Amino acid sequence: MGRLAANWHRALAHAGGLFTLAWLAFDYLSGGDSLAFNRTAMLRTGSAGLILLAASLACTPARKLLNWPRAVQIRRALGLYAFLYITLHLLTYAAWENGLDFELIARDLEERPAMSAGLAAFVALIPLALTSTRGWQRRLGKRWKRLHRLVYAAAILSVLHYLWLDRDIITTPVVFAVIVGALLILRWPRLRSLIRRGAVSHPVE
Repeated sequence: MGRLAANWHRALAHAGGLFTLAWLAFDYLSGGDSLAFNRTAMLRTGSAGLILLAASLACTPARKLLNWPRAVQIRRALGLYAFLYITLHLLTYAAWENGLDFELIARDLEERPAMSAGLAAFVALIPLALTSTRGWQRRLGKRWKRLHRLVYAAAILSVLHYLWLDRDIITTPVVFAVIVGALLILRWPRLRSLIRRGAVSHPVE
């Protein structure tokens, strides 16, 4: 129990990362319409990927603004789970939705900006996933941090992908855009300094 209490944040990160997979497995094993499940899988994997990507972006602001060093201990796990779901989202679209018809996929990429933005986000995440280990961090040195700034581009492109999809209701994509935008703004050092200063000047009673 003591070890679990000390690592509850890691357990929560893995539980959150595996939840959507377990949910999809349950729905698949329960049977039902295959076309409906295809759409469900695409929606859930895309949403999970964006949520976990935003959560990984929140780790550094949480560490600095909340003075919680352990926040960064789950950043890699959240980022890798995000990459997993975005990969599954892409595979569902390419293989299940389009039957690996590359001519159809190419036409979709050409005609729909949302598809191009989504693919670009996936491509930006590939080097981050491949170099996420401590070994690569040591090998790349200072270049590792510069390379991993690609996560900002991936997050923005993921939000654009969601916003540009043909939808009548865009409330949820707009909410994601606001959250990701706020997380990126919070990475501005001067703003973090002002927030911390305000927290010290006006402590919560």
